[in-house]
Amino acid sequence: MNPNFPTNTEHGTSPIQFRRDQIKAGFLLPDGSQTTKSLEVRFDPLLGTSSRIAEGVVLSKADESALAVLQAPNSSCPFCPDRIRQVTPKLLEPIHTDGRLERGESVLFPNLVPYCQYAAVAVLSRKHWLALHEFTPERLFDSFSVALDYVSRVHRFDPRAQHCAYNMNYLYPSGGSLPHPHAQMYLDPYPTTMMRLQGEASLAYWNARGRSYWDDLAKAEEERGQRFVVKTGPVTWITAFAPIGFNEVQAVVSGRETLLDLTGDDLRALSAGISRVLQWYESIGYNSFNLALYSGPLNDSRGWRVHLSMITRTAMLPYYRSDAMHLERLHWEAAVDRLPEELATNLRGYFYTLPNAKERRI
Repeated sequence: MNPNFPTNTEHGTSPIQFRRDQIKAGFLLPDGSQTTKSLEVRFDPLLGTSSRIAEGVVLSKADESALAVLQAPNSSCPFCPDRIRQVTPKLLEPIHTDGRLERGESVLFPNLVPYCQYAAVAVLSRKHWLALHEFTPERLFDSFSVALDYVSRVHRFDPRAQHCAYNMNYLYPSGGSLPHPHAQMYLDPYPTTMMRLQGEASLAYWNARGRSYWDDLAKAEEERGQRFVVKTGPVTWITAFAPIGFNEVQAVVSGRETLLDLTGDDLRALSAGISRVLQWYESIGYNSFNLALYSGPLNDSRGWRVHLSMITRTAMLPYYRSDAMHLERLHWEAAVDRLPEELATNLRGYFYTLPNAKERRI
């Protein structure tokens, strides 16, 4: 990063720096008058990557007519109850003798498309279609439970499989290939690029300061209050300072380095929070989203904390456009439409009725 790049910095007691710059783009309108548009460049406090909040960026909202074909029962869906046990693959016997892991409505089995060595799918519901408000805490908790059971079993079977994450793609704009709600487990000897970069930077911060970056981030955001949403038990909910996608919400689980460190209460807090965020997404016009719950390496997770990121994608439309272009895919730089501080103000109301929700009004 150019050290001479002009930035504004949010001040506080934390060593974490929140750097941003305001840019104006000027041009002439067809009638000859001059106008300007604003652009804000922000730098991720951990990685130094940049993202842009641009005036005029538009993310399409939901069109109910586009959902009709997806909501209707589908006799060929492999995840529906009448077919799931006939057509989905089974786990290796050393991992689980029954072939699939089940809890409540959740059923977990290997992914036919191996994005990693131990890729798995966890179907969330018996229903073929869920509106976002139907992603209930109970459904999410059961899905988390079978996913963590799977991670534990695989890691005992193959200790090299130490990098893991719980992920969701919902509806086609998110990259999902089936509308039936499901999560995907990443479990592999190698981290994804994002996990590697976060892990290297987290460890460097730990070695330099003797503290977790993620704990410092949660504390700093709570102190500032601008992007802090709520704290539910050990989970701090915030909006991302330098978003990597539209309407990005993050969560940090204090004191938990890996997915296998999560307790039942942790999972309930995460499930309740995710459910509230999805209700909010639906209320502002979106129905497609991505989610990742990142874990530290199971064999060595110094400096790491389990944390979550979720974003909206272009809503389902008869002819929708992707919200990812050359900036996101080739430059690793997001361009979004709303300030994270505005998102946090809008989102807070969805959390205040949760038990033990610690709020901070500013």
